[in-house]
Amino acid sequence: MFFFIFWPLLALIGATIHRWRDQQPPSTGRTLEIYLLWWLVVAIGIGGIIGGLFHLLDGKSTAEQIGYTRGDGGFQTEVGFGDLAIGVLAVLGIWFRGGFWLATLIALAISFWGDGYGHIHQEVVNNNHDPDNTGAVLYADFIVPFVGLALWALMRRAGGGEAARPAG
Repeated sequence: MFFFIFWPLLALIGATIHRWRDQQPPSTGRTLEIYLLWWLVVAIGIGGIIGGLFHLLDGKSTAEQIGYTRGDGGFQTEVGFGDLAIGVLAVLGIWFRGGFWLATLIALAISFWGDGYGHIHQEVVNNNHDPDNTGAVLYADFIVPFVGLALWALMRRAGGGEAARPAG
């Protein structure tokens, strides 16, 4: 549960320090761009890579922590590679901007909101109330993509992130 709170909190702290030390003139658009970049790289990117590694390197134990006590946790390999892919895309947002940020956020939303649905399904159908199924992870599955998409939309609306505007 700690990781689901730690990475977003670290992203917010890092973005706040970055904005405070930023040499560019302050503007709402610039502030939102900084917060979105940190959200992508830390909350989504580093968090996704580390989460993916947990699924890949210790799938059986990770499955048991989520409350999946039947089977060997083989599905964790697929989840791990998905998390790893989205995490790498988010970190690449340091160098690639434009529509790349939005595409990464859309992939994240589809994946995480699908995961959230799966957690709710497990709770309702299989009575799985394990904290790693219906606790912080469930909320993070919905909140992390929503915050990213909201930051992106607000940044665009405020005229920030000129380098982050999709072509066309």
